[in-house]
Amino acid sequence: MISASEGVRTLIGDKGAKAVLRDVGRQAGLKLLENLMGEFFTVLDKEEALKRACMILKEFGFAKSIKKENGNVVLEEDIFTGVIMGENLSDSSVIYFFAGLIEGFVSCMSDQKVSLTPEVVERSKIVHKYS
Repeated sequence: MISASEGVRTLIGDKGAKAVLRDVGRQAGLKLLENLMGEFFTVLDKEEALKRACMILKEFGFAKSIKKENGNVVLEEDIFTGVIMGENLSDSSVIYFFAGLIEGFVSCMSDQKVSLTPEVVERSKIVHKYS
């Protein structure tokens, strides 16, 4: 995933890679949840859908802890930041893939959309503000 995201970044630039990886994450999240659960018949509000998305992704092993708190989604001991090359982790488009994955999960469970923006990106910790 890391090398693929760097290849996309080389081809279309930093902003383009972030947009593409976010969209890939959204589509992957939507398809993954649909394949696991079939059609989701209960429509949840955005907050509950986001809470459940965090729980599911934690169970899948994307991070040791993924929780919704104070308007943020906080990932601790995630699988992405440890393998990003270089020191400027927030420049990696992989961070946007995971944001898109959560957004895709929420769109599958809710009729409301959520948008995540990375606020803090450190080794083993990502904080996304959501709206």
